[in-house]
Amino acid sequence: MLSSSVWRGVSKYAFSVGLVCGGLASALALLVIGSLLRVVAPTGIWLTLMGVWFLVMAARELGFVHFAMPQNARLVPESVFRHGPVLGPWEFGWEMGTGVRTYVTSSLPYLLVPMIALFSTPLTAVAAGVGFGLGRTLMTLMNVSYDHDGGWDDAWVRNQRTLQSILLVLFASTGGIIAWSLLH
Repeated sequence: MLSSSVWRGVSKYAFSVGLVCGGLASALALLVIGSLLRVVAPTGIWLTLMGVWFLVMAARELGFVHFAMPQNARLVPESVFRHGPVLGPWEFGWEMGTGVRTYVTSSLPYLLVPMIALFSTPLTAVAAGVGFGLGRTLMTLMNVSYDHDGGWDDAWVRNQRTLQSILLVLFASTGGIIAWSLLH
């Protein structure tokens, strides 16, 4: 779909803006929900649960354990493009950017959700939402610009374990910094 004629011109930029807007909307919704949860237990309990959750998700990400996570295992329908070359791709991006309307292929978003809900400030929630949208944008634009004979997928398969490990280390480092700052 992304390599079709629909993806030319302004459409890819509208799609990208939609991805960022969707990520931002999800992060702000999580912040509101988390604000209600934070009153239930002290920060130390949430940090402990987050540490255990990280270990479970890291084991899942690296393939040591296998279990399904909740997701909407359907693609966003191409019918959203009935809205034209700007609003259609923007809606498509919005729905993908929320992270709840299409496949989620990594465990990392499932780590980000409780981090935003339980530990974010409004500013860090905005940064996380925009970062999620930009990350999806980067991956999409790189995939579209890659050759279309399966080269992107082949490159991912060759480097998957290394990339997953790097991302987990970066995620753990960020989580560790957040935990340290909350405890001091």
